Amino acid sequence: MKPQVSLRASTRALAAVAVMVIFTSAAFSVTPKESVLYHFKGGTDGATPAAGLVADVLGNLYGTTTSGGTSNLGTVFEVSPPGTVWTETVLYNFAGGNDGANPYGNLIFDKAGNLYGTTISGGTSANCTGGCGTVFELSPPAAQGDPWTEAVLYSFAGQSDGANPYSGLIMDSKGNLYGTTQTGGGVSCGATSCGTIFELTPPAAQGDPWTETVIHAFGKGSDGTHPMAGLTFGLRGAIFGTTPTGNDKAASGIVFKLKPPATQGGPWTEGVLYRFTGGTDGSGPNAALVVDRTGNLYGTTFGGGTGFGTIFEIAFDTWTETVLYNFTGGSDGASPAAVLLRDKADNLYGTATAGGTNNNGSAFELSPPAAQGDPWTETTLYDFLGGHDGSLPQAGLIFGKGGQLYGTTSLGGGPTDGTVFRIIH
Repeated sequence: MKPQVSLRASTRALAAVAVMVIFTSAAFSVTPKESVLYHFKGGTDGATPAAGLVADVLGNLYGTTTSGGTSNLGTVFEVSPPGTVWTETVLYNFAGGNDGANPYGNLIFDKAGNLYGTTISGGTSANCTGGCGTVFELSPPAAQGDPWTEAVLYSFAGQSDGANPYSGLIMDSKGNLYGTTQTGGGVSCGATSCGTIFELTPPAAQGDPWTETVIHAFGKGSDGTHPMAGLTFGLRGAIFGTTPTGNDKAASGIVFKLKPPATQGGPWTEGVLYRFTGGTDGSGPNAALVVDRTGNLYGTTFGGGTGFGTIFEIAFDTWTETVLYNFTGGSDGASPAAVLLRDKADNLYGTATAGGTNNNGSAFELSPPAAQGDPWTETTLYDFLGGHDGSLPQAGLIFGKGGQLYGTTSLGGGPTDGTVFRIIH
């Protein structure tokens, strides 16, 4: 039985919608400034966050760390606004057994304020060293101050069902969860299988097991392989995503579409929308996609372009690719690995893992041109120094109140264990 959700937890439940809707664009009228809200110490508080944040309407931020915690196998944390200083609370410490270990993906909320996520290892299967990974739910306590409760919804067996989910999840209106696994799926990619897209369906009766279904196994023909990124809902019920690698002509990665079944219980249909060549068009997309009002897709590639990665657009229905920006590896950044954030004015915000004047990564804004066909304009919002302010931002950004941007860095921050930061104007 899940504990009764408190009023505070119910307020959190709005976050899944609120963080995407009520926060508008950041109008940077002056030079943006970065402030560190929390720097991880690498102990029981967690270390090396690789995922982005999710916020509730009270301004609390939630995320995961890949390591640290009481077993050094990762945590789920909350960072709460001041008072005078922001406060970090560890909501769950992964123990590395059946409960999972090493979460790399984003969290999401449901309408009741429960959090959902994945771990790349742990779980019940012995088919992978250290376990094949899990999907978990973290439920808030009935009384504030009591512990949150973790439940493993699915343990991957490392066979045709998939293994090692690096990405976070998405949820549809019926409460079904969708995600990717980097390996497993039954199609051989040398020493491992090529990865999957899976659906996890809640039980009809509370307490019964969730049902996992592989809706696509990667690796057949000129398909993608080893997905690292999460999925995105698009128009007409379709799911979109990327893989950083692939077979044959897809060796530099793909953008794919998964079309829902025509009849309930029927097969989903995968189609490759674009295969990167590894040249000026980009190479190795590691991040999820963002969709605009008309169905166009936007994403990043880790490499290609002029050698330091790109921001690209895939046009709806024609599925033609346009490179909107080539990173130079200088002050503008290099090697973006995170999902983009789009505002109501169609500006795009993101992070680059490297580059900047100190080669510790950057946060940027990409603004559309006034006249169609003119170039987009990239502005560096913050250039990480690599000290207390953090370095190696691998995750995307979210909007907070007033259009402020929030994110994480995997390193830096005092020791070298990462930060939660805010960019203000």
